[in-house]
Amino acid sequence: MKQELIFTGKTVEAALEEAGKKLNCEPESLNYEVIEQGGGGFLGIGATPAKIKVERTVAGEIIAREFIDTLLADMEIHADVDMIATRKSDRQINIVGDEAGILIGHHGDTLEALQYLTNLAANKREEDESRDYVHITVDVENYRSKREATLRALARRMANKVAKNGKSVMLEPMSPYERRIIHSEVQSVEGVSTNSVGVDSGRRVVIYLESAGFTMPKGKLDKPAKRSDRRSERRRSRSSEYAKTEKKKPAAPMYDDGEKMSSEELSDLISTYGTREAKDNTAREPQKKFKDFDEYLNSILGSSDEK
Repeated sequence: MKQELIFTGKTVEAALEEAGKKLNCEPESLNYEVIEQGGGGFLGIGATPAKIKVERTVAGEIIAREFIDTLLADMEIHADVDMIATRKSDRQINIVGDEAGILIGHHGDTLEALQYLTNLAANKREEDESRDYVHITVDVENYRSKREATLRALARRMANKVAKNGKSVMLEPMSPYERRIIHSEVQSVEGVSTNSVGVDSGRRVVIYLESAGFTMPKGKLDKPAKRSDRRSERRRSRSSEYAKTEKKKPAAPMYDDGEKMSSEELSDLISTYGTREAKDNTAREPQKKFKDFDEYLNSILGSSDEK
């Protein structure tokens, strides 16, 4: 969906300048069509103004703004929301408020997620709908410019360190936007270059000395767990849980001597190991009772009279 707006001025340039002021964007970012060139007439008599028609994509902007307003309302965050045009199809949403800091997160993680969802909402198309793509940048309390300044200072400091001692430096994992800032800033330091390593959210920037060539600094690089490793970990976890819940078998009774053994313990021992007669005869016989442990031991080993 496009909105067509008409602007006038003494010249086309003046009309375009007026459009930029009204739409709060740079004039060169506008998509426009000249309707009338305008003319100065003779001595100012009969002068006609220049007229231009500006096409402005509004569907994505409206959806993005509604998405942000709804999110803030659902989270009960009181903040001011402003949208400005930065380039032809780019818009920036600025959120300002004392309670808005919660939307930033650690190193902007929450802010990046919010921006991703906002772009999904702004560019969702209905069936058979055709409209221009709009890119939305979301900022909270001017965080992005502050973070950019911090990253540029870090990039210069680390690049100078590499240039001095010749050892490569690997920075913490960063988003693509933040890595571009590092790459850009390091270019200002002579003799030092950058490269990105790692995958997904663990991707990092390595700063190295050009004359020495690219080398990985010492240290482990974050790697995603292999599927087989994850399966093994789950099996170990299940085995551990099973071992905790499995009912342990009672330990075999420990006996000191026959005199201390009770009749119950003696009966338990016989039922567990049997007697020599029970082992020799295949037919089951009634369980024999013994007076003490010595009598039971002799029944298994044989008494001295049998030798």
